[in-house]
Amino acid sequence: MKKSDCILSMIIVSYNTKELTFDCLDSVARDLRRSVTLLPATEMIVIDNKSTDGSVEAIKQFAKENKDIKITLIENPKNTGFAAANNLGIAKAKGRYLLLLNSDTYVQAGALEQLVMSFEVLPQDNTSSVLSSEPRKLNRLGILAATLINKDGTYQPQGGGFPNLLSIMNHMLLLDDLPLIGKFLPSTQHTGHNGRGFSLNEPIQSMELRQRDWVAGTAMMIHREVIDEIGNLDEHLFMYGEDVEFCMRARKHHWDIAEHPGARITHFRSQSSSKTNAIVGEFKGYYYIWSKHKPLWQEPFLKFFLQVGALLRKTIFGKIAGKADLADAYQQALLAIPRNRR
Repeated sequence: MKKSDCILSMIIVSYNTKELTFDCLDSVARDLRRSVTLLPATEMIVIDNKSTDGSVEAIKQFAKENKDIKITLIENPKNTGFAAANNLGIAKAKGRYLLLLNSDTYVQAGALEQLVMSFEVLPQDNTSSVLSSEPRKLNRLGILAATLINKDGTYQPQGGGFPNLLSIMNHMLLLDDLPLIGKFLPSTQHTGHNGRGFSLNEPIQSMELRQRDWVAGTAMMIHREVIDEIGNLDEHLFMYGEDVEFCMRARKHHWDIAEHPGARITHFRSQSSSKTNAIVGEFKGYYYIWSKHKPLWQEPFLKFFLQVGALLRKTIFGKIAGKADLADAYQQALLAIPRNRR
């Protein structure tokens, strides 16, 4: 497939999720076959991060059985993490649009075409995109996430506000989860408790794209020009936080970021990584983002909020909820917070 002929490049990172990866690939294939436009103009690039559960053999077998879809397998000699593995796929991708897709997802009918068509129909107005008078107007769509749903069909919150001292304080101190006032407070993560989701019962055709500060890399479609302009994912982030940092760079270059309410993808939470890795990765990610994008004087305040947040959650899960595994995870996160100033 020539680069000029390729509309969509699907990039899927696999790591010891054999059955989930197979189901994910199968859902992608099913959805592609619903679109006469996308089927011949889409490539799937699967990067395996040195799985030991037979994932590589299963992916190869899937490719043999689905010859109407171009599937490329990259076998990583070691687990290089989410960002680095995706960057391998990005380097090979020929598509006008690139979809980063977790292996623990299942694409619902029509999702891929809806995401692509949103990019195709929205104009790219490079003039008005830089105007401070139109900060929330979708005039230069660069990143578009699918709506994530749980296995039971309920809405799965994702994304949030760009991190700053106020939003990280609200998040770490659980202020954004308070009844009544929580939904009015800025937060780095939309956990669902603050009521910022939307009804999945609303007719899909009536839904407009919802602007976000950042969206999760779970199912993130990126315009090729964004990559050309700001570069790849930051490989200093092994896993977690790379999507926030990438969206921050994109917004600085006046690219718009949104969530598509009608394009829906089921996400089987934390199936591609452990809860401990996710929690520790989140705390490390915040610290790295501050070291890269924020002034030095803010670092002591960040460390204080992270430490209090970890201790608060450790106490809640260990002493009140009786969830020793989560309490231990936040203890690990506490230990992961650097002690020395950069």
